Amino acid sequence: MKKYLVVLLLSFASLINATEFSVYEANYPTVKDYNVNLDEATLVIRPLGNYVEFNLYVTVSYDFKSWFFKNYNELEFKWLFNLPSDAILHEFWYWEGDSIISANVMDKWTAELLFSEISSPLRNPGLLTQSSISKDGQVAHELRIFPVKRNEKRRFKIQYLLPCRPTGNGMRVWLPMNQLISDRTSGLNKLKILYKYENEPYAPTIIGTSLISSSDNTKLAAWEIEIPIEKDQFVELEMPSPIKKDIFLSTYSEGKDNFYQLAVNPPTIPISKTPRNILFVIDFNRFNTSNLDGDFLLSYLKESLQQSLSPADSINIVAAYDNTIWGSDKWVSCTKDELDKLFQKIMMRSFPSYNNLVPLINESVSFLNKQNKLAEVLFLTNTSTINLDRTSQLSLADEIVKKFKPGTKLHFMDLYNSGYLYYNNGYYETQMQSFYGQMSYPTFGNLFFLRYNTLKQMLYSFLYESISHFESVEVQLNFADGYAHSKHFIASHEGYYPLGTPILQIGKFDGKFPVDVNVFGKYRTTTSNYKVTITEDQVQKGNAQIATAWYGYHIQSLLKLPYDPITVSDIISLSIKQNILTPYSGFLILNTNENHGYCTNCKDESGGYNTDVKNESAKDSTLSLEASAYPNPFNPVTTIKYKLPVDGTVKLNIYNLLGENISQLVDLEQQAGTYTSTFNGYRLASGIYIMVLNLDGKSKHYRVTQKLILMK
Repeated sequence: MKKYLVVLLLSFASLINATEFSVYEANYPTVKDYNVNLDEATLVIRPLGNYVEFNLYVTVSYDFKSWFFKNYNELEFKWLFNLPSDAILHEFWYWEGDSIISANVMDKWTAELLFSEISSPLRNPGLLTQSSISKDGQVAHELRIFPVKRNEKRRFKIQYLLPCRPTGNGMRVWLPMNQLISDRTSGLNKLKILYKYENEPYAPTIIGTSLISSSDNTKLAAWEIEIPIEKDQFVELEMPSPIKKDIFLSTYSEGKDNFYQLAVNPPTIPISKTPRNILFVIDFNRFNTSNLDGDFLLSYLKESLQQSLSPADSINIVAAYDNTIWGSDKWVSCTKDELDKLFQKIMMRSFPSYNNLVPLINESVSFLNKQNKLAEVLFLTNTSTINLDRTSQLSLADEIVKKFKPGTKLHFMDLYNSGYLYYNNGYYETQMQSFYGQMSYPTFGNLFFLRYNTLKQMLYSFLYESISHFESVEVQLNFADGYAHSKHFIASHEGYYPLGTPILQIGKFDGKFPVDVNVFGKYRTTTSNYKVTITEDQVQKGNAQIATAWYGYHIQSLLKLPYDPITVSDIISLSIKQNILTPYSGFLILNTNENHGYCTNCKDESGGYNTDVKNESAKDSTLSLEASAYPNPFNPVTTIKYKLPVDGTVKLNIYNLLGENISQLVDLEQQAGTYTSTFNGYRLASGIYIMVLNLDGKSKHYRVTQKLILMK
């Protein structure tokens, strides 16, 4: 049996914990107090086939007697947190006394404008936005609430869908633990979980922590669980797979659209791969790599191992924290249970701010030399430098190679992605490239760079052998009278589809049942397939979340396209119509019974939804401020026509998506009537701009906001 030792030298930087809770006076956002009380957190989990619906309820308050804030009773609260890129956030709720207020979705610029008391006569209580996806597959979110008063609790809820990960005979999801832990705030000590079940009571398996309590609440049709919340905690929830007899199919219809979600086992093929022994040696410097968090690395590493390796393979882990921690003193079979034990021991710690490259090399050599069979070694390291000149570095590399048994392959994944490239012998290289190459090339190893690849690409290319995965998979649905279309793979493996791991798909269809499901898997020059016929009585009835999941995946596919004003406009429109958060939109909690100049989900004359921002007066619907731009899109000139219902001060401004004032077209006292103004964007770049028209009448303020698209 051939042995592989994978030494993960993880010395890279997650700059700090990405989660932050703080309060500040709204006019001084940089002066923060992190002594926020997290009073309670409850997570309601609802399995939905290929997805899990997370409902996270959080209650916060502030009573710290800060000297700087002693004269302020109304402060602004901010919560910064990360979610995986495939999370689909589609609800934000806010409690105001006994009232529960649902957030409205609008373009991000308008949402931020209406939330800010500086640019609006109204001060709305809540705003939730997100950033673009980072290279490590995480999306930063920012939630702001105003006001937070001393000794008054504020409660809110976010709801998002997360695709499941097939593992063995079940499905798994990571629980949002790091989102509730901050380095600067003491936080909670426990999380309440309600796992909703539909039929028979089911107690999900919690992996990575102990249970405080667990019981069946038949009145709520939910399993009640309490778990501790601790720093550097990685907790998974395991549920049964929805697949019964090779396939799971659930459908939902919305208007003329029919949606489906599908989970199906791949074809079976004979496995003829060489078993592997893999040791992960982890040297994690949390300050050395930008845009890569340690929690993401460890969780994704575990997920990749679960999918790529089999019980015939063996692993072990050694990690450098303040002390060196071994997962085991011997090789461990790569089963689901053994992986859980190994990673639970390694994960529950904080990584240091320094590297341990040489000590870990010595420990890995000591372990390998006690083994009877050869292994392969993989170093994941973000070591930025070794304090030796180049000649001494190469001599050290030669000495390290000699320490390992002859025939041991040494691979390196350089995770240090900062700094400059250095010119050496006619080409540019990273700081450590020659050092790593001096060890990997003579031993027939590989050298990977995070600077040029994603972590997923590097791990997949190393872990998947040529026969241990399908190079491509395809699922064809042939309806009796129709077809399936607009399909998306869930949790796609980017060209590496593990054997024995269910294929998850979501899409649309037209037609009637029965449907023939053909499943194909291609590896090398061979294609394997099988067919299953599904009748209507075998199809499970789905709910609206299937449509939400499809639109979420569709929006995520649009976000991967090159920047284009029309694409961004489509993303914003879909976001508003489907109530899904994107980097170009925001959830805004509006004050009740007030005129905000924004109509959400208002049907226009054609019966469709009008997502433009316009004034709607609750007190007098006969008086409204109207504005339009033609042409729109335009190049480079558009004419803005507006109608004033009353006399007053008129201000017409154009902003970019950063909120910068590009042009002030009107600032005049005008009488009721119709006017025009011209906006010329010949000096501006193509993109989306925002027209904001304000009218201050004698008794009321009016506002119209509209997107302008400049296309050159």
